[in-house]
Amino acid sequence: MKIFWLISSYIQYLFKSKSRYVIHSPFVHQLIKEVFMDRGSNSDLKTLDDARKQMFQRTTAIETTDLGAGAGNKPYITLINPLGKIAKRRALDKKNLHLLYHLTRYFKPENILEFGTSAGISTSYIGKANDFKKFVTMEGCAVLASHAKNYFDSLNLSKIEIKVGNFDDILDKTLSGFEQLDMVFVDGNHRQHKTLDYFNKCLAKAHENSIFIFDDIHWSPEMEKAWEQIKKSERVHVSIDLYKMGILFFRKGISRQNFIIRY
Repeated sequence: MKIFWLISSYIQYLFKSKSRYVIHSPFVHQLIKEVFMDRGSNSDLKTLDDARKQMFQRTTAIETTDLGAGAGNKPYITLINPLGKIAKRRALDKKNLHLLYHLTRYFKPENILEFGTSAGISTSYIGKANDFKKFVTMEGCAVLASHAKNYFDSLNLSKIEIKVGNFDDILDKTLSGFEQLDMVFVDGNHRQHKTLDYFNKCLAKAHENSIFIFDDIHWSPEMEKAWEQIKKSERVHVSIDLYKMGILFFRKGISRQNFIIRY
């Protein structure tokens, strides 16, 4: 059962993970100090946290389409649930939402691509953190995308573009609209071969200072295998496993290392 897999993978993570005090890479040590340990709040985070709470309280029943791993062996499944319940089930927890915000604020990416808009909560934490040039988020369910658009408008994030459709159908065209990718956040279709395909396609637009973030890297054996393969890419110089999320850096001049950090 999935719950036993998650418990087992988390126990393994706890045994393998290191504290910041034994990390010797200057780049990663600074990242831990300036970003991972940043528990500070500000007016943006308060606004985002309040909006998130309000979203979770939405009782409007909507019909959603799941094109990802949640559909199992089927091409898709449809579900009817309150919007707030859907948003809460799919959203990152507050700690990791704040991490997304602080990562974005620290690295200041101008060209951002997200896989999996859902209700727009993670997207908003990225969008509020920096004055981006181009931010595209892709969502397979048109109903959710519509609610996300309203959510962005309420937070003065109307510049965020939402592309609706199966990632397989819209990714190539979406990527053609970017000169380069400074940040990629992948939180959709948790299948091994799909995750690897998204990584390889986005890699063509990556540069030395790009940052790629993958959510749910231990969600299933498939996702763990995908993460292990991604780390081995010749272009990846630093990978960081925080259990819930995995982060990749492509910076030259840094010795190739894989970190599992207690977070």
